[in-house]
Amino acid sequence: MHADSLNFRMVRLAREKLELTQTVTARRSGISQARLSRLESGQQVILAPQEIDQLAETLKVPRGFLEQPAMPAAAPLFRKRAIRSARRVAGIQARLNFAVLIAQRLLDAGVDLDAPQRFPEPGDFAADEPENAAAVLRRDWRLPTGPVDDLTEVIESAAGLVLNVDFGTSDAIAAFIATRNDGRLWFLVNTRETAGDRIRLSLAHELGHAVLHRLLPGVDEAEVESQAFRFAAALLLPPDTFDRAVPYDALTLGHARELKRVYGVSLQAIIRAAHDRQRISRSRYTSLYKQLSARQWRMHEPDPIPVELPQLWPDVLDVHRAEHGYSDTDLAAFAHVSPEILNELFPTMFRPPGPRLRSVTSVQRLAS
Repeated sequence: MHADSLNFRMVRLAREKLELTQTVTARRSGISQARLSRLESGQQVILAPQEIDQLAETLKVPRGFLEQPAMPAAAPLFRKRAIRSARRVAGIQARLNFAVLIAQRLLDAGVDLDAPQRFPEPGDFAADEPENAAAVLRRDWRLPTGPVDDLTEVIESAAGLVLNVDFGTSDAIAAFIATRNDGRLWFLVNTRETAGDRIRLSLAHELGHAVLHRLLPGVDEAEVESQAFRFAAALLLPPDTFDRAVPYDALTLGHARELKRVYGVSLQAIIRAAHDRQRISRSRYTSLYKQLSARQWRMHEPDPIPVELPQLWPDVLDVHRAEHGYSDTDLAAFAHVSPEILNELFPTMFRPPGPRLRSVTSVQRLAS
């Protein structure tokens, strides 16, 4: 039979999520690498029903996932400089697209979102003016002067979907995906990160991508990342209040800790922003970083900031569970995945499937 029922994009997505090569996938599924390559490139391939079932088993997805007409949302934007392996990058991208595809299907299954705010349209702001974009967004979204208390709530007020997802690695903290097919904006936060200050800055960084780079032609990655960071710093450390709070070239670690508690970002981000805005000299910047290293605060800072929790996505699941009466097995069926995949990608939202019950015969030992 022709494998016309298979969506070649879904086949590749499932393979990349597992970080499998075509060669390994072919060997495990019993399908030749040449046929698998043609299948993933959208060419006509003849597969027997049992071969399709074996391919789905190898890729650890229900057959229905490979047959669904959906397509991956987009290439997620996230910081990749610490990731050396192209296969690892592809694996993270695949996991994030899996998560968005699942959330899309569950949202489409009878849940509406209301948004008092709106996101800027692509191209509304010049990418090379991130500080101005942050200032205008603060004004348009009516944010108070000074610190942003709950950035997750701010994003959700414009119907941005914040998902807590297991990235499968600690190499990235957050990511952004824009979907061309429905216009929804997705912000994904890695459940493996537990530092609230790092999450807030990374989430603001991804918000910068949403405002400055959404659906626009790609440019130099280093430049795009720099623009997103500048946006994040301007949003969370607004110059009109933060700069005045930093005495010229007199910033100390003690003062930086006070600012961290106020603005909810890391000491390192505060020190870098103070230097970038010429509030401290290069020598003081270097000295403060040496002090961080001496205290072993580069990786584990004092004064932890609580992790912000999204509300929209849990509310969507609550509607399905409480109002619609759906079980997690039902939700997995809607999304064309297994309950195991739901738990793997959304460990804080779905419980691991329980063990299958086995039939046990009780034999009473007779007394001799």
